[in-house]
Amino acid sequence: MSRVAKHPRQTGANKPAKVSAAKIRELRSKAKTVRQQVALDRDQIAAEARTAVADAVATGRLTKLTLLLRPDEQPILDALDHYASEHGLKSRNQVLRTALAHLLNIELAQPHWGWPAGKPRA
Repeated sequence: MSRVAKHPRQTGANKPAKVSAAKIRELRSKAKTVRQQVALDRDQIAAEARTAVADAVATGRLTKLTLLLRPDEQPILDALDHYASEHGLKSRNQVLRTALAHLLNIELAQPHWGWPAGKPRA
């Protein structure tokens, strides 16, 4: 026969913490300051990223397809994405390399970025 206590003891974890209203106001104020600082940093990081991409495009080290095509040519980008998904290509860059190789009847090696899931290894 097991014994069961009639009145189980309260543990400290079940008691609510007592925090004064002043302390809560102080913590909320600090949280608001932190949120504002994070928002400012996020904008700065995004601006630096846009500048880096713009510099790379301007110097010819990076060509973004979205810059080459007009907004009304979005179906071209959609077709590139569709072709990539059907043929297991990882990027629009690989789709363009494949299309140019077929069009110009030349051999272009595709860069290898990992092994596609489900593809057997030779």
